[in-house]
Amino acid sequence: MLAILTSCGGPSGNAPTPSDFDPAAAGVASSEEPAPARDAASEELLARQAKRLTAGYPVFAGDELRFDVMGQADLSFAIRVPADGAIHYPLIGRVALAGRTLEEIRAEVRERLEKDYLVAAQVTVQVREYSKKRVYVLGAVAHPMEYEAPSAKFTTLLQMISQAGGFAADAAKHGVIIYRPREIGSPDRVAISVSALRVQEGRDRDPVVLPDDIVFVPSRENVYVLGQVARPGSFVVGADHGLTASQAVSLAGGFTRIADESSVRLIRRSTDGSKKSFVIDLARVVGGHPGEDVPLQPGDVLFVPESFF
Repeated sequence: MLAILTSCGGPSGNAPTPSDFDPAAAGVASSEEPAPARDAASEELLARQAKRLTAGYPVFAGDELRFDVMGQADLSFAIRVPADGAIHYPLIGRVALAGRTLEEIRAEVRERLEKDYLVAAQVTVQVREYSKKRVYVLGAVAHPMEYEAPSAKFTTLLQMISQAGGFAADAAKHGVIIYRPREIGSPDRVAISVSALRVQEGRDRDPVVLPDDIVFVPSRENVYVLGQVARPGSFVVGADHGLTASQAVSLAGGFTRIADESSVRLIRRSTDGSKKSFVIDLARVVGGHPGEDVPLQPGDVLFVPESFF
């Protein structure tokens, strides 16, 4: 279940109205998708993470590592990386593992051992067993479900979509969103818009998918309700009647007991093809202000975050 969602764009404090957007941009009036706009924040994040990955394999929770210090049996052992991504190493204390390369871990252990305990410590760190790595491909694909990604190498977004049977006929191919831990090993999630994705272009436009990513392909006909609702999923916006944000949440079974009803996030494509994010206070709507409910359009994504209070 998603915990925290931080939009790639700056959310507006005001709810959107239908006049702010062109329904044709969401695929209602035409089967052709508009040319996607550049999402600078998402591109910067993907570029930074791609650069990080080129430094070497980043350790994940569940990987089993082997530490060896020459001539020091008490400092040589195998251990599985726990969920919080860190271990207590003999003599030197806490060492963070998740999200770091083997070389970074080895260098830190050696430096801290040499600082107070050993002279010219010879340290090696190896992966004995890779953890199973899951990627979730949901939305407008042929077979939306959980998939196992290769353990020791990375898979691209288009490769995962291909593994899920490819795009569905009504898929908004240039509106894909990846819900990802902000950093490897972090519980916080960030929404990454990959609207610049082109099937015909090379790998520079096909980002690497990381373990625990949720790849979401929206449809040009449906709205999606994710997060802290009873039944997350997609819901049809009928041509003869509209659908509001509160009605969509109701169709999704209502809020869970830990939902933050006052901070519901709406992600919508605007007239120029870019994505905008708004915060909707559905607590006020339910509490007697129905005029503040927001009409939804095909392709809209509602995300209900978890309340921490």
